[in-house]
Amino acid sequence: MPGKNCLFCGQNFMGRADKKFCNDHCRSALHNQIKSENHHHFKEVDHVLKRNRKILAALFEQTQKQKKGILTRKIQELGFIFSYHTHILPLENGEEGVFCYDYGYIKTKCGELAIIKQN
Repeated sequence: MPGKNCLFCGQNFMGRADKKFCNDHCRSALHNQIKSENHHHFKEVDHVLKRNRKILAALFEQTQKQKKGILTRKIQELGFIFSYHTHILPLENGEEGVFCYDYGYIKTKCGELAIIKQN
């Protein structure tokens, strides 16, 4: 009875008729490779969202102490990317808060951003 070739390493092996891999390492390695290729974009987006949240969290502490907002260009200089956010919520005062997880911002009338935290 001729052997089969492993789907990952190509090595010839013997086994059950439905066996596709020569060992567990090759089976796991192929599945990890496929998963990695499929989820690469999701990892990039998640990285940007987490960085945006980290920036907002740091600015929240800073703006709470100073009792003032932050300029849009300043937050961009820190690496914040406005096109990446997790959700937009209508607030009690009629404005909309743009959030990265639990931290967000609202645009003030004077052109600054007020950093807020979702409860």
